[in-house]
Amino acid sequence: MKNLIHSTIILTLIFFAGYINGMAQSSDTYHPPCMSCDSLKYLRLPDVKINEVINIPAGEKSAAHCRVLGTIGTEINFELLLPERWNRRYIMGGGGGFVGSVQNMASYTVHEGYATSGTDTGHKGNGIKADWALNNIERQVNFGFLAVHRTAEVSKVIALNYYGREALYSYFLGCSRGGGQALMEAQRFPDDFDGIVCGAPAFTWPAIGAEFIQNMQKIYPDPGNQTVPVITKNNLAMLENAILEKCDGIDGIKDGIMNDPRDCGFQLSSLPICKENKIRDDCFTPAQVDAIRTIYEGPSDGNRKIYPGFPFGGENDPIGWPAWIVGPNEGTMNLNFPSLQYGFGTEMFKYLVFNDPEWDFHSYDFSSFFEETKFTSSFLDADGADYSRFNANGNKLILYHGWS
Repeated sequence: MKNLIHSTIILTLIFFAGYINGMAQSSDTYHPPCMSCDSLKYLRLPDVKINEVINIPAGEKSAAHCRVLGTIGTEINFELLLPERWNRRYIMGGGGGFVGSVQNMASYTVHEGYATSGTDTGHKGNGIKADWALNNIERQVNFGFLAVHRTAEVSKVIALNYYGREALYSYFLGCSRGGGQALMEAQRFPDDFDGIVCGAPAFTWPAIGAEFIQNMQKIYPDPGNQTVPVITKNNLAMLENAILEKCDGIDGIKDGIMNDPRDCGFQLSSLPICKENKIRDDCFTPAQVDAIRTIYEGPSDGNRKIYPGFPFGGENDPIGWPAWIVGPNEGTMNLNFPSLQYGFGTEMFKYLVFNDPEWDFHSYDFSSFFEETKFTSSFLDADGADYSRFNANGNKLILYHGWS
């Protein structure tokens, strides 16, 4: 919810900036369609199939619009929402995780006059599972970068046919995986969108996966026991309390929040160590401290850093370390994943890096990481630094990220 609120505010700023720069037309200028919603089912576009069109009437808090469901190529499914009163703006919403269902983070804007679309990125499945990618390079590339681009192009053409005029401006809004999609668009397809809002971007996938795998090696070291983590719930509460005791007041206010964890000089050596190496509620074993240190440090191949470690913060937040790192979580155990990092990390390496469902993370040593992930990174990573083509047209890119 917080990300959604932040995204809405930032997107509003983009629109406002466009207005004061003379880019936008009057906000009270809307355009009706020049054809019926039902007639879109007969629209013929190359390599595109219109599966269903639905005329959605206006409600108490919703605007009338036409919902178009279609398929691009073999299996890139998309949804396009076309308002009855169009402000000549198009927004595409990004997806999360491994996607697998038609997602549209910006769908709410159709009620404000924006045409908006989303895609499943070319496959169906649970957002934490990646078995759909096994030995299927078309699905892998569609997920990596192509499905968003193709969906944007098709959506604009359908809108052109429906309204008889092109969109004046196009925008993209995404967070997490959607943030990675945002950067991929700016880098590979700089003409697709005039404004991009990129939230918490997951833009180097194998590297993020490496961090997840290394954390799991320390937290679930026993292949025969994937339900009891090395780090306990009491550990997390003690750790967070110790960090806040040391660093909460640095910003001048003791409110349970660190404004900037980089200012925190907490040392793991200050934690109480359990005697006789037995797990207790008032101390940490050496194995627990080692696991915690690993999370903060991040992985390397022995010579180069692969991905940064975590900053201080969120250790005992229910949607922080307990959900993402340590577990076990009721919501993911039905997939045999004790935590979200466990799921995303193992699925990524099994199906997108090694194409081996039997791959076991416990013995992976990262020494050949960059060579082994080079091909996968070529279609999953959006780590370029050259935005000259995107900037050439006066396009705008806004990035935001949280600490915890």
